Amino acid sequence: MKYQYYLQEPNFTVENIDIQNISRPMGYKHSFRSGRGKHGFIYVISGKMCDSFLQGKKENLYINSGELVFIPKNSSYVGTYLEENTHTKIIQFDLTKGELPDYLSEPVKIDLPDAGKLVESFFEPVENRISNHPFYYLSRLYELLWQINENYMKTPAKYKKLTAALSEITEFFYKNESVAYYAELCYMSEVNFRRLFREYTGMSPIDYRNDLRLKNAKSMLQSGEYNVTEAAVASGFSNLSFFIRLYKKKYGHTPKKE
Repeated sequence: MKYQYYLQEPNFTVENIDIQNISRPMGYKHSFRSGRGKHGFIYVISGKMCDSFLQGKKENLYINSGELVFIPKNSSYVGTYLEENTHTKIIQFDLTKGELPDYLSEPVKIDLPDAGKLVESFFEPVENRISNHPFYYLSRLYELLWQINENYMKTPAKYKKLTAALSEITEFFYKNESVAYYAELCYMSEVNFRRLFREYTGMSPIDYRNDLRLKNAKSMLQSGEYNVTEAAVASGFSNLSFFIRLYKKKYGHTPKKE
């Protein structure tokens, strides 16, 4: 029996891919006040960055070591390197037609388990001095976009209701918003939001936020650039003794031992 398959035409196609491997000193700034020229994925190998948006998305976006972010074309912002020798790898591209999915319509952190490996694949031919055909970079970019989409689609429909709150907490973990605020972002009652959030993450919204704060504080302390109080306050903890207690419970030692 012979089968014939008709492939769907993609919603968008890409062109003009370029890659950058950059290390900058603490305090270095790059500015896109007139808008970013291309769509861009930014992966922080080591160190930490902060993107301050000048229009639209008002809150700062902090990018830690091992994190991947996407910033759409025309985004207006200033990027600041927060730690010495912050090392980033950047993948930029244009679209020839169509539009990216809604979840890539604004600056966002990308939750992708193999993000580092996928980003590194763009740089392997350069580092190994192998000549490349442009199709190689097209294949890598489509693979990255495919994996992001697959990861997004794996989320059960009922948990996708939490997307707005999860994004808000992940990006702005240092802000002391109420659970009611997060529930409102998801158009849910606070009771139903708490129940669904715990079902999905295994934690309450506040415990989830505190966990992100602790991870950020640990990264800051390990950099050697911040003391315990500075790391605690920058991560959103106003009560130092509470911070130390949570830190010891999570990591088995006090923050001073980092």
